[in-house]
Amino acid sequence: MRSRRRQAPALAALALAGALALAGCSGDDEGGADPTGVDDAAGTAGPDGAQQTEGGPVAPPTAPSDIPVAAGDRSASGGTTITIDGDQAAFVLPSGNIACSVTAGGAVCQINDKNFTPSADHLSEANLAGCTAADADAMRLAAGRGAWTCVEEPIFGQASVTTGGWWVEQVDGTTLDQDGATLAVLPYGSSLSVGSTSCVSSEAGVSCTSSELGRSFTLARTTYNYG
Repeated sequence: MRSRRRQAPALAALALAGALALAGCSGDDEGGADPTGVDDAAGTAGPDGAQQTEGGPVAPPTAPSDIPVAAGDRSASGGTTITIDGDQAAFVLPSGNIACSVTAGGAVCQINDKNFTPSADHLSEANLAGCTAADADAMRLAAGRGAWTCVEEPIFGQASVTTGGWWVEQVDGTTLDQDGATLAVLPYGSSLSVGSTSCVSSEAGVSCTSSELGRSFTLARTTYNYG
């Protein structure tokens, strides 16, 4: 009888140790290892596989950081009054002499052939180094003094239907083949708006206005003005 009493505490100790070992392997206690291998502090996977954090979704770890974010949806609507739902659009006038690029923040229009030289006082204060009044070939809507500037890349290229002229196909508009490219045309009597910026095409030239900036300009082969 004395021998059996000594064995009971030993058996109880073994049973308790086994229970603790099983609890440690379950992973259900706080601070235990995550069976998915994902650190909860780093976030959880969203429906698209991207990791979600308190600051919003971040790219999956397999996505290279140098891949640009895909552009959002864009659309164009209207007939003679064209409204752009997107970040940028470009066009040429029917004459093919003036091309414009328009964004919600402003506009810039380049002219190929003009029979005047802008006043040096009308050069933009934010301009390319070395740009003179004789070199200036574009007007821009922007904050600050002046409007005339020199552009590094021709605005006409931006009006191609494969770039900034994308909108013309959505409104069943007209195009112009020039220098091997197909350019979107803003017909005379029509306007195009991106956000608070709007440009109007006419036989007297192009006029662009920004209600946000409170500025405007008109550009034609024979004259210009801005304010």
